[in-house]
Amino acid sequence: MNILKKRIRASNRAFTLLELMVSMVVLSLIMMLVFRMLDSTTRTWSNAQARVSTFKEARVAFEGMTRRISQAMLNTYFDYQYPGNNPQQRPRGYERKSDLHFISGKGEDLLAVGRYPTHCIFFQAPLSFSVDPNNRSFGSLLNSWGYYIQRNTDRDQIPEFFPSGTLQDRERYRLMEYRPPTENLKVYASDLKTRYNTDWFKPDVMNNEATEGGKPFSIPIAENIIALIIEPKTSNAIDTTNSLAPDYEYDSRRYQKKRNEKDPTKHQLPPLIEVTMVAIDEKSALKLEQTNGGALPSDLIPPNLFQEVNSYDEDLRELKEKLNAYKPPITYRVFHETVGIRASKFSDSDLQK
Repeated sequence: MNILKKRIRASNRAFTLLELMVSMVVLSLIMMLVFRMLDSTTRTWSNAQARVSTFKEARVAFEGMTRRISQAMLNTYFDYQYPGNNPQQRPRGYERKSDLHFISGKGEDLLAVGRYPTHCIFFQAPLSFSVDPNNRSFGSLLNSWGYYIQRNTDRDQIPEFFPSGTLQDRERYRLMEYRPPTENLKVYASDLKTRYNTDWFKPDVMNNEATEGGKPFSIPIAENIIALIIEPKTSNAIDTTNSLAPDYEYDSRRYQKKRNEKDPTKHQLPPLIEVTMVAIDEKSALKLEQTNGGALPSDLIPPNLFQEVNSYDEDLRELKEKLNAYKPPITYRVFHETVGIRASKFSDSDLQK
């Protein structure tokens, strides 16, 4: 009988209050640890998503820019070479020629000082951009194209139906895309004397030219782009010093300006172009406005930077240090890609006799 009672008591035995309290404490610690891990993971994911979203516009613009640069062309051909360019003389051989133009360099040299920081690039490519519906059925229409940075306002982007003063103009550094339609292609215009005009893009950019329908040639494709660095180079310059454009300047018609028939850039496209773009986020732009009296600083990119290819790494490091030195530090991202020019058939100029 006693044995049976002991067995019943043993089978009905439950947890004590102390055991329950210990179990609850252990379970709480485990839940707290799991919660912290989930919270940390969620914050990391949210920050990563926010960063990707913040620079999404800049990334899309950068990818489009590099893709179009790779389509640049000169459509070169060989023609007689006359002494002194006099067709009445007996030709002495053949030479490479082209009616198109590829040019890149510093914005202060190609456009204007103070308004267009860092570098810019202009070229022709078969991009088939037209505002005339009758031309859209044609493939591979030729366009002039280009990219540069301009410090401007968004006044032109505010719809006309908004009452005056409803929206305040926002001054920003913007990546501009120069894209006149094929109807406004000027490199073949006889009144410009194409063969000797190397600034066909400058009047359009400086005067904000537009089509007859009022569509501007240049449009902003990304905001808060503070630097654009264009470095043309040959394929063997990847591991060696860039001798093709040591000061970032490249001009397929430079030989006309300097009267150098043996110029290596004469009617040639660079095989490679190293493109670097620096973007900041909108919050940082707003902070810069507040700390600078309501306007963006004009010296955000020191004018002494990106003047020589050999100092590229030092210049980029100095720019990053300057952005990090702001209180609070500016959030930025550097985009970088080496682009191959598909139509480039670069050859030694000494082969041209």
